[in-house]
Amino acid sequence: MLLAALAGCTAESGGEDVGTPGDTLHERPDIEQITANYQQMQTQMRERLSAEVGPLEWAERFGEAGRGCGFDFEDVDGAVSKSLPTWVSDGNLPDADWDRASAIVAEIAASQGFAQPREIVDRPDDHQVRISDPYGGELIFGTAKNTILSVSTGCHLIARAHTGG
Repeated sequence: MLLAALAGCTAESGGEDVGTPGDTLHERPDIEQITANYQQMQTQMRERLSAEVGPLEWAERFGEAGRGCGFDFEDVDGAVSKSLPTWVSDGNLPDADWDRASAIVAEIAASQGFAQPREIVDRPDDHQVRISDPYGGELIFGTAKNTILSVSTGCHLIARAHTGG
């Protein structure tokens, strides 16, 4: 069994099949699909935040960037992750609006499979939450000098590697 695991073949552990890193990535949406889903999620967040706690003037400050995958997937051909554009609205959300704003973000993120937010910063005029998805993606929403919305994906296969083409 050790030899099979070292060779990257499926091994059985505790009655459960344990696949290769490539198998894990084939079970996930491809990078193009997850990117489209998360871009739509960011759009919904910006629109609802602007309508319900705004008005907010959002601008893209940092464009999309590709990244490599972490140690678990570094040897898988076609495996990538991305940082989506970071959206910024100049100025701080008032403390009185923070709970509502973070609830909007959490609600929309949950519809895409993200977990409950983890509070990173909670001080007067300075708040930040981090929310993770099951694939290692991460959303950061915060307000201090400016209000930011940033999303990065976990590791996913490019479409042609996902379909084997």
